[in-house]
Amino acid sequence: MKIFLFYFLFFSFKTFGAELYQQGMQTRCLAMGGTCASHVRGSSVLFFNPAALARVEGFDITIAQVGAGASKDFYDLSSQFQGSTFTLADVNKLYGKTLASEVTGRSAFVTPNFGFGLFSNSYVNMQFSDPTFPTFNMSLINDYGYIFGGSFSMGSNSSFGATVRHIKRQGGVKDINISTLAGLSVSGLIDNNFNSHGVGHAIDIAAMTTLNHSLKPTLSLVWHDVGVTTYNLTTGTTSPPDQYDNLIFGASVQQEVGIMSFTHAFEYKFIRTLGFDLSKKIHLGTELSVGLFDLRAGVNQGYVTYGAAVDLWLFEVDAAVYATEQGTYGGQDRNDRYSVSLTFSMDFDQSFKMQDREGRKRRLKQRR
Repeated sequence: MKIFLFYFLFFSFKTFGAELYQQGMQTRCLAMGGTCASHVRGSSVLFFNPAALARVEGFDITIAQVGAGASKDFYDLSSQFQGSTFTLADVNKLYGKTLASEVTGRSAFVTPNFGFGLFSNSYVNMQFSDPTFPTFNMSLINDYGYIFGGSFSMGSNSSFGATVRHIKRQGGVKDINISTLAGLSVSGLIDNNFNSHGVGHAIDIAAMTTLNHSLKPTLSLVWHDVGVTTYNLTTGTTSPPDQYDNLIFGASVQQEVGIMSFTHAFEYKFIRTLGFDLSKKIHLGTELSVGLFDLRAGVNQGYVTYGAAVDLWLFEVDAAVYATEQGTYGGQDRNDRYSVSLTFSMDFDQSFKMQDREGRKRRLKQRR
């Protein structure tokens, strides 16, 4: 029973810890070193780069996209929890570990220059320090809501876009005394420490341009949560934590060699966020596409990432192995993680004719 509750805890919430965490990243992007802004495709442009809405052709519908991920420590330790409540033996197994898990879900509909969608982003992070200090830091936040976006072209190769998000948020950040865990269930831990709910509205803006070259160099500037997103308290005692902004510069190129196509990308994230080493903000990625299959690799905060995908026309399955930095600079405190996702989507041309798999692949390349 306890392992069920443990999974409930880790697959129901989202948080912000010492890491530079970008909400709701796709498995594809995680495999490509955390890059996304300049090579995002399909209806995902609504969530990651609204300027790319101007490059949508026809109609793209993501009926459902579900992703789940967790840290290696989480996988290693979750099977060791057997009861319905925490015991001191359970707690002792956690010292020196960073447990993190994430679930994302979204659906969206995009047309040229416009899109709307629904989303849910959930992530939790628990860090257990030296047992001589009987507390651990736990961050627990759950976001869900809806999004509207629009864009317009500026010349033949440039565009500007913006989105507005309505968000309901639950949770916060707590230092929890270890002694309070004994005999406590996971649901009791949540009720005692993370009962704050709030509502907020966020704005994202973006600009992108593609240079006139055979490699189609694309430059993007995306500003998520312009300024800061605050939340008005609806239930609980204190408002959920603010969401600070993330300014991203991204660049990508495309290359075709016979039946193969490559996408190479660079990103500099959290440009306005102070107090973090540059090594935590740099991301590199590449993708090789051959028929039904994509192979991906990259560098995220100094750590190698890799992954793969298979596109079965209406369904796409993605997997990624990556690592994040929990310390102040790259190479200090590595946390290994895994991510998988399943996407069910449909693509129509401007005459509402459904694209076959080859048609979808060609149109997706044209949009980038």
